[in-house]
Amino acid sequence: MVMRYEPLFNSDGTPLTQNSIANPDTVASADVGDRVLSWLSFLALASYLLFYVLVPDAYAFGPSLVLLLALMSFRWKKLLDGVDRETLALVGVLWLFFLSQALILLVHGEDVSEFDLSTRYVAASLVMLFVMKYSISASWFFLLSAAGAIMAGAFGVYQWEFQGVGRVAAYDNPIHYGNGAMALALLAFSGLLWAAKRTHRRFWVTLLLCGFVGGVYASMVSGTRSGWVAVPVVILIGMYAFWQPLIQRKVLLALMAVSIGLGLVFAAQVDLVERRATVAVSEFFDYYEEGRNGTSVGLRLDMWKAGWTAFQENPLIGSGPSGTEAVIDDLIGSGQIHPAVRNFRHLHNQYVEVMARYGVVGVAAYILLLAVAIGLFMKKTRSTIPEVRALALGGAFFVTLHAVVNLTQSMLERNIGVTMFVFMVVFIWAVLKSEESKSAGAANPV
Repeated sequence: MVMRYEPLFNSDGTPLTQNSIANPDTVASADVGDRVLSWLSFLALASYLLFYVLVPDAYAFGPSLVLLLALMSFRWKKLLDGVDRETLALVGVLWLFFLSQALILLVHGEDVSEFDLSTRYVAASLVMLFVMKYSISASWFFLLSAAGAIMAGAFGVYQWEFQGVGRVAAYDNPIHYGNGAMALALLAFSGLLWAAKRTHRRFWVTLLLCGFVGGVYASMVSGTRSGWVAVPVVILIGMYAFWQPLIQRKVLLALMAVSIGLGLVFAAQVDLVERRATVAVSEFFDYYEEGRNGTSVGLRLDMWKAGWTAFQENPLIGSGPSGTEAVIDDLIGSGQIHPAVRNFRHLHNQYVEVMARYGVVGVAAYILLLAVAIGLFMKKTRSTIPEVRALALGGAFFVTLHAVVNLTQSMLERNIGVTMFVFMVVFIWAVLKSEESKSAGAANPV
């Protein structure tokens, strides 16, 4: 597995000009610069995937490094060369989501600190353009994803089996640890069809299966219910994307069945899964039958009630962050929701959260972001390039997981949640497009 760096071509794809050839020192300097940028890009993506759920601030180090490189290199013309309509569509929805929030925040007169999270979507678009030019290979991507999932699983074994903790968490809380580990597990799983065609297929299949099992185990011992709810939807995505290849390759169908079976075995063996699922059902009925709203589920339902009320105050552009907080205070004061709702930083449902803060405009932009991302990835699962198909399936899995998890979480209302979501999407897409370019270059050599 050898890292690639972007060779120096003109914008039309032709080799270096006579001017450049006549100045070998300039060419050599530029070549060294590209190598350095490639290594730094590799470092950024490696740190992001390996320590995604385990090391404090590691999830932010990689994106921050790439953003700094993109801003300091000032090679915008080169970054924009060859950007296709699909990539522009993804850039467009990132900017649209940013603008929908920023403009509404201005209208509501919110504090400048409220703009912080929104700007990360613009940063993600710049990071994607940079990584498309200085990318890692699909081999490295799957190796790092699997390794990150295995490390998450090993950490879970240590905490659960040897430390005896009730719910495993890393540096933040069980939710980000569990859902992050599940995301890495799905990325490892998506590489299995690709790995089966590799020269060292036994190594790759074993590595990716270990990554899948490790990530699923970490999710189980975290007790994070939101990630488990997404599993049936994720399975349907996989069946839709690879129905024909699976039917044609019975061995791979059996492999996927075994992998899913391993995950279900872990779920059955971890008592925490059954306990938390039972508690969730019980608390739901208690809320409506007995009015008990001080439970985990009861508080969530009260938060959703507050979000819906804030949305109704101004359906078009919402009540804004400050207005939503005012609605919560009013509902608590009138005894309509539990006082503990005030202690939470968000409403534990991203869709309700966006509706409350940004109204129909905001939630439409959010749904469009999810739809475009899933649509682009699903389209690429039909590619004839194995690396592209596998990466596309991983991207579709990841966005679907995020969309379902956010039915009971507001992952995008914190820096960690935004960074773990939007930069993973653009990293997967950038590596995917790099593999497409590599394949096109091999088919049509200059």
